[in-house]
Amino acid sequence: MSAFWTFSVKLYGKDGVKSACLALQAAGLDVNVGLWIVWTVMNGRDPGPALGQAVELSALWSARVVKPLRTSRDHLKQPFQGVEEDAAIALRQKVLAVELEAEKLEQYALESLAQACPENREEDRRALVLRRLDEYAARCGAAGQSATAFVENIFETSKNV
Repeated sequence: MSAFWTFSVKLYGKDGVKSACLALQAAGLDVNVGLWIVWTVMNGRDPGPALGQAVELSALWSARVVKPLRTSRDHLKQPFQGVEEDAAIALRQKVLAVELEAEKLEQYALESLAQACPENREEDRRALVLRRLDEYAARCGAAGQSATAFVENIFETSKNV
């Protein structure tokens, strides 16, 4: 079992985390990379040196695997003429399960990158997470405002994870 996946699942189930993740996604950032940054820092490492690799891995995996699955799942929300509604709902659930498996595989790949990250020497972990998220947002041309809200929500919630 992946420590990063376990962390993410526990965290995602906490109040406010889902909306913070969706806001991060709406800003054009990959939630898995955001969570990876948090998890890596919380485990005493600085994700900065591997950030470019994480962004590249995530973007490629997302474009080729996750987004097509998500698009298919979203299309199945609306009924298709000639397709039995119950069958379409069942298929949508299967696509969701496959999409979650794809997310898990992405997290496994991201987790392996954390092993190469140097120890974090900075006392203020929240500041380091925010700085790395801002770097990530800048690489993607995304707004950093959602990163601040994400970090505040995650740090408040992760106290119990």
